[in-house]
Amino acid sequence: MVKLDVIGKLVTLSEREAEELRAAAAAQAGRSSARRDLSLLLDRGLRTQTTVALSRAEARELAELLRSGGFRTDLALLQEALREALDDAPP
Repeated sequence: MVKLDVIGKLVTLSEREAEELRAAAAAQAGRSSARRDLSLLLDRGLRTQTTVALSRAEARELAELLRSGGFRTDLALLQEALREALDDAPP
């Protein structure tokens, strides 16, 4: 399992969910450094089984990645946590 600290809100992902997100972010790493950073953070979470803290920019990038769709796993809880965290966080 991988725990994400999304601007103060904890979200737990299965290894399968985290790996799918990591792979998607890595596949688009050439598009932006934020996608590369996100893939590296998820990789670290998978390897170390520790909580990974996302910055506001990383949370926005993850939300954008989720909006692109095409995931086999249901990530509705993560999407809701991201929406709440980004809406609640100061700019």
